[in-house]
Amino acid sequence: MTVDVPIVDAHVHLWDPRVTPRATTPALRLLGWSRWLLERLAPALFPRAALNFVGSPRYALAPFMPGDLRAEQDPLGARVAGFIHVEAAWKRRDPLRFSEETRWLESICGRDLLGIVAQADLAHPQLDALLDAHAAASPRFVGVRDKVAFSTDRGVMSWCDRPGRMADPAWRRGFRRLGERGFTFDAWCYGDQLPELLALVTAESGTRVVLDHLGSPVGIHDPARRAQVMAPWRDVIAALASHPQVHAKLSGLTMPVLGGDFHERKAAVRVAELVDRIGPLVEHALACFGPERCLFASNSPMDLVSVPWAVTYAAYAALAAGRPFAEREALFGGNALRLYGLDRIKALEG
Repeated sequence: MTVDVPIVDAHVHLWDPRVTPRATTPALRLLGWSRWLLERLAPALFPRAALNFVGSPRYALAPFMPGDLRAEQDPLGARVAGFIHVEAAWKRRDPLRFSEETRWLESICGRDLLGIVAQADLAHPQLDALLDAHAAASPRFVGVRDKVAFSTDRGVMSWCDRPGRMADPAWRRGFRRLGERGFTFDAWCYGDQLPELLALVTAESGTRVVLDHLGSPVGIHDPARRAQVMAPWRDVIAALASHPQVHAKLSGLTMPVLGGDFHERKAAVRVAELVDRIGPLVEHALACFGPERCLFASNSPMDLVSVPWAVTYAAYAALAAGRPFAEREALFGGNALRLYGLDRIKALEG
């Protein structure tokens, strides 16, 4: 099964930890560029929760640049109209310097880069100044992701320093300001935090929200936990879908933190097997949000540890095969352009 419509990959991360400020940069500077040595030492260098999250450090430790993305996309290259970059944890003590990542992306990417969802601390008192800096760094700046994924489980990596950020009054003011300025918010949290996101969008309806990775329900691919995790996840996804400002990004569904074992296998993952694994999640989101508020994306390179890009998109094609052409066109690219305000870019023409 192949994709028969233009593709806008709505969730891509680029990095070069050898030269840009990433969590892995200190280890690279300490040990030099020996990927073999770094991977061997990874259990001692990095927390268990971080290794559980990435599955294998081989992508987190290596550069992933525009050419690497194009190489992954090569089987469907003619169909790929471009991608949207989502912030990739640029490390700076001063949050006002997060715009450096936006400037860096402009320096390394060409026309394939359609939009940038940048990093910002929504509770920062100078949020407007940072938004202005992102906009000055790139005309393709369209929105913000301020990661709120937090877990009390020591085996699950937290991506912010405390729980409950979405309820903080200062953070909510920043969230509201995004909507006032016409920017989107990419929401990334874990499945058990989705009720907090529901409370946020119930109270604040003026900012467009993109739910990244369907809320990353931790453990949902673990046979022993699947039923326990699935039931509350289905209910809160349906509740979120009742808020028209919320959209669902169908992505990140093979990350190791979800409990799957694809990253541990030596044999290639078959498309039919991937459809069976992620199909119930995708189909429930489509039933709740409708095809007009869902968009496919790869979460490259984080999901590449489990499944190649082309296999992921073949699975998406199989899951969308019975839908009308207009719906497939929207799911694979049109919705991303519209949601992020990129309609003016004629990326899908021709």
